[in-house]
Amino acid sequence: MATATLHVHPTCASNRNLIERLQATTGMLVVISAGKPKLQARTNARTTPTGPWGGDAA
Repeated sequence: MATATLHVHPTCASNRNLIERLQATTGMLVVISAGKPKLQARTNARTTPTGPWGGDAA
């Protein structure tokens, strides 16, 4: 998983619209951890389809 430190003004880090624009522009997720924003590559959360009862339902 690739990450990159993102240096942005604190106002940008707390502004949802600006975060969404950064994500749209970079194609990466902006993750704020310990008050510091980082760019993180998007991953597919699910690799196998599951039904409403979970993947191990018989």
